[in-house]
Amino acid sequence: MILTDQEVERYARQVVMPEIGEVGQKKLLDAKVLILGAGGLGAPVIAGLAGAGVGHLTVIDDDEVELTNLNRQIIHSMDRLAMNKAESAALFSKSLNPDIQVHIKTGRFSEKNADTLVGSHDLVVDCTDNAETRYLVNRKCHQHKAPLIFAGAVRTDGQITCFVPDAEESPCLRCIFPQTELDYDQAPSCSVAGVLGSTTLIMGALQTAEAIKLLTQTGTALIGRLLLYDGLSARFTEISVSADPACPVCGKG
Repeated sequence: MILTDQEVERYARQVVMPEIGEVGQKKLLDAKVLILGAGGLGAPVIAGLAGAGVGHLTVIDDDEVELTNLNRQIIHSMDRLAMNKAESAALFSKSLNPDIQVHIKTGRFSEKNADTLVGSHDLVVDCTDNAETRYLVNRKCHQHKAPLIFAGAVRTDGQITCFVPDAEESPCLRCIFPQTELDYDQAPSCSVAGVLGSTTLIMGALQTAEAIKLLTQTGTALIGRLLLYDGLSARFTEISVSADPACPVCGKG
């Protein structure tokens, strides 16, 4: 038997699925996932992966919980205002699933720690909200051949895709958004444009689903496909995206 009796009971609704089963659940329990950001996107990702039984989570965030976060960042609460978000995320995760390991980093993801962090995990989920970090993690994931799940959300709109360096058809972030970090940061932020809590919940749930699929090697991941969400019209649109041979990160030209 691969799982303990307690694990079989706890994850019964997943294990009964032929796409997961005991073998897939064991892969989740053994997996090491790095989550960059414990905010709007990170909150549902952390909740979803902890609940699903991903055995080793590392959460990095240098921000503190604020009152304005609580319309969407569901893992935080009033009694944790001013607490570091990674610390708050760990408290939530352990209360939900005490059997998993949760490691936290209360500083920023940077050139100094990027190689160690990315290189020691099976998969990275980008839940950040600034271009500098997004392009840095994209480059490091390509270098370390680590799958990267990218998403963004603002107002009622979202986007998501997966970058898998070992997949021939996979582009990287720089292929899709070749502009500079400065240009990328011209897009309106949530603090300026606003965001519905439902938007980040939906996009974070999709990131969670992609992570589970990649970790259990089931289904078809969003590789070479950019999925756009329009909450006002309740529509999803899929765009094909491809690697740029001249890309300075992953190009072979």
